Amino acid sequence: MIYNSVADIYQAIEESRGRLVACLKDLNDEQQQFRPAEDVWCAAEIAEHLSISEQQMVKLVGTLLAKADTSAAAAPAGSDGGAGRQPQAMEPFTLDHFAEQVRGVKITAPERVRPCGTIPLADSLAKMSETRAALSALRPRLEAADHSAALYPHPAFGPINAYQWLAVIGLHDERHLRQLELLLETTDERRES
Repeated sequence: MIYNSVADIYQAIEESRGRLVACLKDLNDEQQQFRPAEDVWCAAEIAEHLSISEQQMVKLVGTLLAKADTSAAAAPAGSDGGAGRQPQAMEPFTLDHFAEQVRGVKITAPERVRPCGTIPLADSLAKMSETRAALSALRPRLEAADHSAALYPHPAFGPINAYQWLAVIGLHDERHLRQLELLLETTDERRES
């Protein structure tokens, strides 16, 4: 997918979140807790991981915006970052190469975003809703100025900018949605046998 604007990114992450929540919201207790192997997260843990990860990514995007705002304020008037400058449109980009890079690769989540396994699915869904509201609140700032120079390294992709981090949220949801779908297929197969 090519993201041509901040609006495109928000639309994509809302669509992926909608599919993810639809997959999670009606799971029964067995489906929430089922794991086909000891080293595989159950659905409730995937939701917990997503709630923790998104909270950290929203905080990071906010930090990148503040960093860009500080740089723009410190730039001399008349320079590229000076006052009175019209914000540039976001350069179109895609994350397809990142998605291909990690497709089928087991990634070990950093400790800070691993689920503890004791959080109810409903609590994780509520936290995901809260962080999504915080993410929506950042949209005017993302659209008001060019934030492509505000970089922070992603553990798998290297340095990416604020727009790319925003889009990674949807990519991350999609990756775990595929995990959930496979997990639920396994649960259904087990129940049928």
